[in-house]
Amino acid sequence: MSPDQAILPEELHDLCDLHMHLGSAATAHTLWEIAHDQGIALKEKDYWRFVDTIEMVHQDTYEAYLKRFDYTEKIQSSPMAVERCVYEGFSLSYRKANIRLLELRFNPVNRNSEGFYDLDKLIFSAIVGMKKATLIYPIQGGLILCMDRRLSPELNLIIAEKAARFSRDGVVGIDVAGPLVSSFSWAQIKEPVRIARKNKLGVTIHTGEVTPPEEVWEVIETLQPDRIGHGVKSVKDKSLLDELARRKICLELCPTSNLRTKECIKDWDEMREVIYTLRDHGVRFTINSDNPVFLQTNALRENQQLIAQGILTRDEVIACSQQAVRESFIRGNR
Repeated sequence: MSPDQAILPEELHDLCDLHMHLGSAATAHTLWEIAHDQGIALKEKDYWRFVDTIEMVHQDTYEAYLKRFDYTEKIQSSPMAVERCVYEGFSLSYRKANIRLLELRFNPVNRNSEGFYDLDKLIFSAIVGMKKATLIYPIQGGLILCMDRRLSPELNLIIAEKAARFSRDGVVGIDVAGPLVSSFSWAQIKEPVRIARKNKLGVTIHTGEVTPPEEVWEVIETLQPDRIGHGVKSVKDKSLLDELARRKICLELCPTSNLRTKECIKDWDEMREVIYTLRDHGVRFTINSDNPVFLQTNALRENQQLIAQGILTRDEVIACSQQAVRESFIRGNR
């Protein structure tokens, strides 16, 4: 059975994607057009070479994977670009994958052209793009504002404060992402998390993707997140798995993303072992796309792959999707 035959879009009426980055939510040709509209000088003058730069069809390093964001974030660095790409992220998710609930995350500081654009305007533009899509298509939406390990504590605090300010308008949570840097410490994020909690925002943290279980321990003890982005390295510590289950912390799994990153998951057999270990320890998890355009995937395709590989059954995929609805930060679902 091929992945595309494993399960059809109409068989999943409440398919969710809780982990998608704006940097890879809009198609390559949309990014190409935005860059030319805004007069951005691209490294590639040929469209097809640009596509090859954006897409990641073969396994690569974690560092090379993240560098793609530097490129797409530059193109998306204007209110117009943010609105258009957010709209496309939501509309494509519904049309291509039958997604009925999407949480889209992005870092506004990495899109304000080093302070040229007002952060409030960028966030408001993202909300407008999302609202337009939810008016046209039957999809629920929420935005997650990402902090970054590379940013100063002051800038990360500002992002959390902006999330709180727009918490009644469509921002539903905060996150921490970005490349690993030695100067960063999780203690710096305690105040942003406090602000998020005070304003009833969800908290999800990127950890355990390429970092060891020790970091996941530090994250859950320091920040007590609701969800963890990826977290697959947690399976190396059985006591950690039991703690994740006890605390009811949900892992946002992104299979193709982890398989394309050399430092993460080597093959589908290892992915099978990861998912079975999580299930055996009662750890909650959802299936997500992470970076649809980079990886040429979507949440439907991810679930189809898991069925085709014999990792999950159709009933388990449906149950996982229902779990994702409950884990969503969008008010009224939890």
